[in-house]
Amino acid sequence: MSKPVEIRYRWNRENVEKLFDSSYKYLFNHSAKRYIGWLFIAILQFGVVAALKKGSVGILLFSSIVLLYWYYGKKSIARRRVRKSFEASPFKDKTIAIDATDAGLDIQGSEGAIHWDWEEIDEVIPLEEAVMIYRHPHFHYIPASGFASLEEKSRFKSMAKRHHKLSER
Repeated sequence: MSKPVEIRYRWNRENVEKLFDSSYKYLFNHSAKRYIGWLFIAILQFGVVAALKKGSVGILLFSSIVLLYWYYGKKSIARRRVRKSFEASPFKDKTIAIDATDAGLDIQGSEGAIHWDWEEIDEVIPLEEAVMIYRHPHFHYIPASGFASLEEKSRFKSMAKRHHKLSER
């Protein structure tokens, strides 16, 4: 049995922000809902054009509000919810320790310890500077600073690949 990959990092607001941005983008790019949303937006944009031609202020206002919500409001509301959840979290500004072995991940925090088998993990998603672990319905963010070295990060990715969990981006 090889030496476990040791991952240590602090769960802080910066990591929460990065997790939100990465997981939001990942879910958007891997969801069929986006196509339905694009169709809905296209129909609303036709509604805006029709409202302008006919002078219907009600339809124009409704379509404009929905378009603004779709492009700007939806993400900012979700971000606000995540920030509020983080502020109430027992993991706020605590150190998280993960030991990755061929048996799975042993996650140790101040709240206790848990074990995830590789079969329980849906996907390990490599990012430019970090790694996300997806276990439905949650994402777990590991910043690059959580790994002792680049070799340790590479060992973790190799381990995930051996268990067929590493996502190809």
